[in-house]
This record gives sequence, C-alpha cells and structure tokens, in this order.
Amino acid sequence: MAVSFVRGAENAVIKQDSVIFDYLRKIDKDLGDFRVVYFDTRKLDNQTLKPIQRQSLIETFETVVKKSGGEIFGLPNEDIIIFYHRKCQDEVYACLVKVRFMFHDDPVIRNAESLEEVGFVRIYDLGKDDLAFRSAIKESMKVDTPVTGNAEGSRPQKADPRVRPEASLSAFNSTAVKLRKQLTTDMLAKVQKILGVADFSSLMRRQAVCAVIGKAPPQRVFEEVYVSIPDLREMLLPDVDLTADPWLFLSLSETLDKRVLETVSRHDDGSLSGNFSLNINVSTILSDEFLEFDDNISPSMRPTIILELQLVDIFSDIKAFILAKTFAQARGYKICIDGITVDKLKYLNRANLNCDLMKIIWHPTFMDVIHEDKHFMDYVNKAERAKMILCRIDDPQAVEVGNSLGINLYQGRYVQRMLNSQPKRTIFAKRS
Repeated sequence: MAVSFVRGAENAVIKQDSVIFDYLRKIDKDLGDFRVVYFDTRKLDNQTLKPIQRQSLIETFETVVKKSGGEIFGLPNEDIIIFYHRKCQDEVYACLVKVRFMFHDDPVIRNAESLEEVGFVRIYDLGKDDLAFRSAIKESMKVDTPVTGNAEGSRPQKADPRVRPEASLSAFNSTAVKLRKQLTTDMLAKVQKILGVADFSSLMRRQAVCAVIGKAPPQRVFEEVYVSIPDLREMLLPDVDLTADPWLFLSLSETLDKRVLETVSRHDDGSLSGNFSLNINVSTILSDEFLEFDDNISPSMRPTIILELQLVDIFSDIKAFILAKTFAQARGYKICIDGITVDKLKYLNRANLNCDLMKIIWHPTFMDVIHEDKHFMDYVNKAERAKMILCRIDDPQAVEVGNSLGINLYQGRYVQRMLNSQPKRTIFAKRS
C-alpha cells in the first residue's frame, strides 16, 4: 500500500489519466466492494490541517487500508481521500471515532452529533456513488489563481489560499509524489551503516521536565535526551516512514539506543549538566552495550540517570522488563514508564511495577475521562501523584488541570516556552 499525494498546480484540473482515476480503473472489477472516506478540511474552523494532525490522521487509517488493498491520497487543497474494502467497515468506523477525538478542539466538531453531520467527513459507496465521487474529485481539484500579464479581455482569477505555491504543473499532471514509502531491510541496513559513523551528537535532542506549581516559574528537574525520529527521517530518508514496520523499527531503535549510550558515555567527564533521562528499549538494558555504558559511568552519576521505557515495550515481554528493571535499579538508575494514556492509568499500579516515575500523556479529552470515571482519583492516588509526569503539554490548561490533581511535574512545548526566558544550558560541553 502506498500513500500518494497529488500536488496542485495553477489553473489545473485533475484529468482522467491522473493517479486517483488510475486507481479507480485498477479496482474497477471490484468497485462495488470499495468505499471512500473523504475528509473535507474546509469544514474545519481553521480550514486547514496542521502537519501533525495530517500525519496522525493518515497513521490512524494506514493499517486498515493496507490490509484491505486500499489507498490514501492527498489533494492539493489539503483534503484527504481514503479508499478501503467494505469488509473493513467496522474498523474504519472505529478509526473515525478516534478522528473525532483528534479534532475534539475544533469548534465545528465539538458539539456535532457526527463528523458527517458537519460535512467534515463524506462517505461514498463506490458501487452506487461512483459518479458522485468522481464529480466531487473534479470539483476539489479545480484551482483558481491570479493571472498576471493577462491577454486582452481576460479576467484575473482568485487564488485558492490552501494550495501551496511551490507546486509545479509537471509534478501534478499524471504522477503522484509519494508521501512516505515503507522502510525496507536494505534501507535499514544503509541507515544503520550511516548511524555507525555519523557524528551522533548532532542528532541528539533534549526537552526539560519541570516542576510547575501555580504561578511560580518552572523549575528544571531533569532533561530527556533523545533522538527525534521525524528529524532523523528528514535528514536521512525524508520520503520513508521509519515506523511503518514494527520489527524493522525495533531494530532501528536498538541501533539508536546503542549510539545514544555511546555518545553519552564519551562525555562522562563532568560536562553533563544536571540530571537527564534516556528513552531506550528493555532489550537495550540487557545488552553488552549497556554494560559498557554502565562501566563508563561513575557510580555517583547513576542515581541521576533515568531510564525511560515505553509501556508497549514493557508489556511485550514482562519477564524481560522485570529482569532489566531489577538490574538497572540495583545499579542505581531510576526507571520511568512512558507512553501511558489517561485511560490506561486504571490498569497500572506503580508500586507493583516498582518504577520511580510514570509519564501520563496529556490530551484535550483528559477532563472528559476524569468526569466520566468516578474512581479516577483513586487511580491517581494508587499511582502516587508525586511520581507522575504530565507530558506533551501544549497549553496552560494542562498545567491547571494537573495542579488540580496534585501533579507537579510537566514536560512539553508549553513548558519549554516558559523556560525560554531562562539561561539555556547545553547537555554536552566541548572538551578543552
């Protein structure tokens, strides 16, 4: 399954030999078995998708589309079209429920009975609505732009503000620019080879975890040191989805872990400023590379290092997690469980897991869950709120809600913005 993006062009209208109509011809014999979900972004309050929203929307449907022989297309006006087989109807509806949560903040969607009611979503049964769908595509692909140097008698036309000006006619005609390809073993081998010799410190990123109470300025507690997968993709394979294949991505993440450990241990000469955390795999803690890292870290440094483990990684092999956690904590490291959504909190007991910290992912629907579940505060108390970090904080409301729950540790872009006025510190200092 490929995800294709059809770019717009000045005064261009999609033609019958273009990529979407080619796909319709491809499935013509089974057309009655296929459905289309059409996302009309003009119906949103801000009439456009943020890049992260677009990415999340595509990722939500990718697995379902792939296994049903479907396809995902993007139009130049930012609309998104998803073809899927009718046998996946229930799964698609489940995805649409998730989409509603994703766009919960948009005023148009917030009070709507359904996404279809407000026109954000249109569903076409190609067995009955083929002509209506084709008409909708033609209308969507019409682009009016201002004409300069007009011939006599011609009228200037309005520009569609949602069409990106850098799109060219040659890119539009009868081919599609792929949004993302799937990572292959050959690609992985090349990336791992590059990572083995690259200056890895240039790929390192950091984000602070701070104590924020009331109106007081944030106090930096520690910094998470990590490799940004989107940044890595843009640098090495901008048209490849590094996370599409979970097994290949696991192999890539293990390579990243080992390079992070190597880079950090090289700088264990007093140049690390303050506490920091490393987001790594359970398997990495059990590797020879971690033993080497541990040998290079001074005993006094270990209690200041936090190892962040993803919840999905933990539950994929509980025995390995217990072994890795026991070993790491015996050596003095702290353990933080990352990737916990608010609805998963009820199933976790920090005492039983014997972890030092827990990261809870903030979401605008956070308060909805709290109001609907009368036992929510019991879960917070059981998890020990003093050990909880509310992460992915983008707005002050998250801090206000967290404070009302007794949570004092936060991480995210909003916290970073509050730190901007403070002197910045680097994690790695150059040796003299």
